[in-house]
Amino acid sequence: AHEERFEGGLYANLFTAHPPFQIDANFGFAAAIAEMLVQSDEANLFLLPAFPRDKWPNGCVSGLRAKSHVSVDICWKEGELHKVGLVANNQNLTTRLHYSGMSVTVNLCAGYFHMFNRDLKRVRSVPLTNSE
Repeated sequence: AHEERFEGGLYANLFTAHPPFQIDANFGFAAAIAEMLVQSDEANLFLLPAFPRDKWPNGCVSGLRAKSHVSVDICWKEGELHKVGLVANNQNLTTRLHYSGMSVTVNLCAGYFHMFNRDLKRVRSVPLTNSE
């Protein structure tokens, strides 16, 4: 019941809907959502560490940037990881993927889109084209 008091107050673009316009609140809110979906350091990617499974049972996000210079795409279904796509932005690298008690070390080649399933197993790697 008390949770209903906190809903609303956002525009469709996720800017906060209160005067005056506060850039720290608006960018901070978007950054907080990104951290709910992916947390990272230079050697690790933690997938869906704090997202509200009951509020967002299904969804996708693309283009999140991790601290390890990796772009991350994630899809989840029924509150669980469905698939994750990774692109090493500048160079080949090794990182560690973590999700729901699982942890695997993966090698990522720059210039490739690497797709992993819910068990963090690589299902394919395809070269990027200039238009991507």
